[in-house]
Amino acid sequence: MTIIATPMGYVMEAIYGFTQNYGLSVILFALLAKIIMLPLSIKQKRSMISMQRINPKLKELQKKYGNNQEKYNQEVMKLYEEENVSPMGGCGTMLLTFPIMIGLYYVVTQPLTYFMHVPAEAIAEMAKLFEIETTYGYQLQICGQFAQNFDQLKAISDAIYPVDFTFLGLDLTLTPNFKEFSALWIIPILSAATAWMTSQVTNRLNRQVSGQASSEDEKTEQMNKSMTMMMPLMSGYFGFVLPAAVGIYWIANNLFTCVQEVILTNYCMKQGENNNNELTNKTGGKKVK
Repeated sequence: MTIIATPMGYVMEAIYGFTQNYGLSVILFALLAKIIMLPLSIKQKRSMISMQRINPKLKELQKKYGNNQEKYNQEVMKLYEEENVSPMGGCGTMLLTFPIMIGLYYVVTQPLTYFMHVPAEAIAEMAKLFEIETTYGYQLQICGQFAQNFDQLKAISDAIYPVDFTFLGLDLTLTPNFKEFSALWIIPILSAATAWMTSQVTNRLNRQVSGQASSEDEKTEQMNKSMTMMMPLMSGYFGFVLPAAVGIYWIANNLFTCVQEVILTNYCMKQGENNNNELTNKTGGKKVK
């Protein structure tokens, strides 16, 4: 992750140098990451749409050849070839996207390492000085000491520099306390709400692509319902156990993901229809599968 997160940290630092606002930097950082990964996202979306469009045909083959696995596999491969669809087309894209997303998370949760480039030994000494456990988000807790103990920290490492970690009046180095109500509660609540909204929009778009809004099989429907409930609950929970800066990143990422899903789905569907029309014209008006 260091190989991926280190250059991202310099990007985050450059964004902060431009905005001079840490919260806004996190949001713009999430947006920039979406833009960088856009080609991968488009490829993944195209593959997903292609698979969803032939899903009814796959179900027909399952009913027809369900008792003959060898024949079923042959017909499935034939269908993939006819439709020019690769069942593994989106997997490579997902594998590339995953480490990038983890790298982004490292940059947000470890600002001393990747944002300010403080040596590991100095970070350990800072944590020991303020008796901070080295758990997830502990570097943001150290950054929370900047306001009152900056000179002590500067004496440990001259790599640090003054950064205002507040955003809209909220201290992003603090962790919302579930047992004690505060304004920070808005972050895990919004994190859960935006995760739920993204799940709803994604599910609706997937049904739109497949054209099976009223005929989803029971297993798929149950899985979608479970994910719709699980993701918001997880987002809300982690929003209460991790520093607020992480929650701001998740909220921004959820919102950008939601907008991206709408735009890419419509774009890829329209592009697919145009390609089919072009093929139909080339074949003299014959129906193209």
